[in-house]
Amino acid sequence: MIPALILIPLAAAIICLLTGSRRVYEYATVLSCAALSGVALLIVGGALSGDIIKSSGGAIYADALSAFMIVVITLLSLATSLYSVEYMGNELMHGHIDAKTHRYYYLLYNLFVLTMLLVPLANNLAVMWMAIEGTTLVSALLVGLYRKRRSVEAAWKYIILCTVGITFALLGTFFIYYASSGASGGGMGALEWTALLAMAPGLNPATVRLGFILIIVGYGTKAGLAPVHNWLPDAHSEAPTPISALLSGILLNCAFYGILRFAVIARASLGYPFVRDMMFLFGISSVLVASIFMLIQRNAKRLLAYSSIEHMGIIALSFGAGGFGFYAALLHILNHAIGKPLMFFVTGRIKGRYDTVESEQVSGVLKTMPMVGAVGFLGIMALAGAPPFGMFISEFLMLKAMAAGGHWVIIAVFLAAGGMVFYGLLRSFGGMFLGLPEASEPARLPEPLASPMSARIPMPVGADVNRQLAVRRFRGLLSGIVMFLMAGALLVLGLYIPGPLDRLITLSAGIIGG
Repeated sequence: MIPALILIPLAAAIICLLTGSRRVYEYATVLSCAALSGVALLIVGGALSGDIIKSSGGAIYADALSAFMIVVITLLSLATSLYSVEYMGNELMHGHIDAKTHRYYYLLYNLFVLTMLLVPLANNLAVMWMAIEGTTLVSALLVGLYRKRRSVEAAWKYIILCTVGITFALLGTFFIYYASSGASGGGMGALEWTALLAMAPGLNPATVRLGFILIIVGYGTKAGLAPVHNWLPDAHSEAPTPISALLSGILLNCAFYGILRFAVIARASLGYPFVRDMMFLFGISSVLVASIFMLIQRNAKRLLAYSSIEHMGIIALSFGAGGFGFYAALLHILNHAIGKPLMFFVTGRIKGRYDTVESEQVSGVLKTMPMVGAVGFLGIMALAGAPPFGMFISEFLMLKAMAAGGHWVIIAVFLAAGGMVFYGLLRSFGGMFLGLPEASEPARLPEPLASPMSARIPMPVGADVNRQLAVRRFRGLLSGIVMFLMAGALLVLGLYIPGPLDRLITLSAGIIGG
């Protein structure tokens, strides 16, 4: 199963590289993600039975926490690949990209999925660092896909800031290795997570403390934790909408996964209070910074980017709370991985209709685009933490865990920031969804848009027109079904958590809690 997780996206990437047929590389990507989801469910089944996958050389290790991350990565990748067929097809048709860039997108998409899957599979912490760095290199090319000034600037900012952050993470890994080599006698085994966990109580506390600080700053940059979050709003707003969904729903969680693996070692070596305080510091900073900026944002994609910073802060606070806060954090990771991509999909549909995502230039979406408006309104309520959606449950469990620990000041600050977030989301998206259609003129793009690129796209004639219209309707229906299923999942997780999912999260929380 483990080789399949690596070989399937690699094979799809090779197909995208070798073929020029749009239908072939689109189908290859979707089928690859579907196959990966099936493999992930098999791994989850093994994890629920108590199986732990280890390679003979110690390079691969997959426990319940790994299985949880793998299933989140694969299922969201499948949803995003289905949405990409319609969205990127429209970008090609309207001349925003050419045929070569369209194929290039799918090549990089499969490589992006591959690098993200390597993160939870790595037992060696240096290999995990390389996998996270790999996600940076591939996703930076996707952020700058449009090759416009703003997208290229966002890609460079992303590369520079995340490279600085990942360098701090590398230094932290070196410090952990230094501490472990003194206890174990050296060798690459001193960087294996399983070996480090066993020897953690005997590691030098001062070295581990410095190493963990560097790790949380380094990987925290990639995870979007304030104050090292500056790349995130630009990258999310300039990337193609499906990539914004992957960045927010998966990539941030992969970086946070790296923090968690080190946090377990640090807690065993230093005790829980130090790890808790670091999580609280970065968590509450992220919530406060995001809540302030969300009050002044007018661009929907940038607003969703700051919302991602807020939710990563909530995840950090939940881990810091300890106890069943671990369960709350993992449940929130899942809810956010569904809710945030859903809202990026909605903004992508709105942009296709109005040619903008500026909240002041869009209104009446519920009347002009009823399905998109209804699903989007549900998604915004979920992101705002309103009942009965899943994020309300995970945030409530977080507050309950913090109350049990007596962290009342943090609770008060969080609730105040949460009120600002709720207002910011409802003010921007509420006007877009609930306003009068007459207040804004839908700037629906002509088909195709008059541009040098679209001028080179052959125009269909006769029966080809009907066939292409049928294909477009089918692709639109497919992405609409994906959006409905995601909105339904957010609602279901607020009312009922299926038994296998509950057990998987419980087992994963047990690993984090030691």
